[in-house]
Amino acid sequence: MNQQATQTSTGAAAQSSHLAICGATDIGAWRDSNQDIFVIADLRTGDLRNPCARRDVPLSRQGILLLVCDGMGGAAAGDLAARIAADAIKQQLVGAGPAVVEHPDQSLKNAVAGANGAVLAEAEAHPETRGMGTTCTAAIILPERLFVAQVGDSRAYLLRDGHLQLLTRDQTMADRLVEIGALRSEDVATSAHRNILLQAVGTRSTIEPIISEVRLRRGDRILLCSDGLHGSIPDEEIADVLRAQADMNDCARALIQAALAAGGPDNVTVVVADCA
Repeated sequence: MNQQATQTSTGAAAQSSHLAICGATDIGAWRDSNQDIFVIADLRTGDLRNPCARRDVPLSRQGILLLVCDGMGGAAAGDLAARIAADAIKQQLVGAGPAVVEHPDQSLKNAVAGANGAVLAEAEAHPETRGMGTTCTAAIILPERLFVAQVGDSRAYLLRDGHLQLLTRDQTMADRLVEIGALRSEDVATSAHRNILLQAVGTRSTIEPIISEVRLRRGDRILLCSDGLHGSIPDEEIADVLRAQADMNDCARALIQAALAAGGPDNVTVVVADCA
C-alpha cells in the first residue's frame, strides 16, 4: 500500500470525546454550477450527512466520516461523479461495521476503490458522462486517531497549538515536477501544471489513494477543503482564519468569504471539526 504516515505525538494531552463539526460550500464567483460536495457522517448510524451549521457529535468508537469531493467533467457530470463517489464511500464505511475500527486505513482505501468503480460503472452505463471524475479527500476520526485518504488535490489540514500542518500532498503535475526538482515550490501557484491531476476517482480502472495517520488530542482543529479554498488564498491566511474564529459556524463562513474575497474563481467547500 502506498502510505504516507504522519504521526503527531499526543504527549500527556487528553483523548477527545466529542467533535464540533460544520461544513459549508459555495458556487464561487465565476462558476455556473457547484460540483463540490461534502459529507459528514456518524459511521455507527450513517446520520448527519452534510450539516451546514455546527453540530456537536459524541465521538463513538466506530468513528466519524468527513469527506470533500470536487467533481470535474463538464455539464452535470462533475457533480454526478462527486455525488456517486461520496455516497459510495459513506455506504461502504457505514456497512463495514467493526472492520473500520480494526483496519481504518484499509477500510478507507477499499471505500475509495469502491467509489472509483461506482463512477466508472455509471460512465459505462451512460456514455454522455464519460470522462467525468472527482477528487476525494476522506477522513475517519476515531477517539485517538485521524486517518485520511486522498486522491487528487482536495486537502486536509490540522491546526494544533496555533500551528497549521498540511496532512496531504496535492497529486498534480506541478507537485510532481517539484518532487523531481524541475520546478521550484514557490512557482507552483503560477504554474500551468498546477491544475493537471495525476489521478482522480472515476478516470481510470485503478487508483492509489494516499493514506495518512495522525494522533489526535483535545484542542485540535481539522480542516478538509477543495482547491477553491487553498487555490485562492495561501496557507498563512487559512491558518489566520482557523486561529481567529472560535465559533465553528463563523470559521466555516469566514473561510468561504476569504476565498470569495480573493476572486472566488472556483467552487469552494470546507469541513471544519474541533476535537473537544
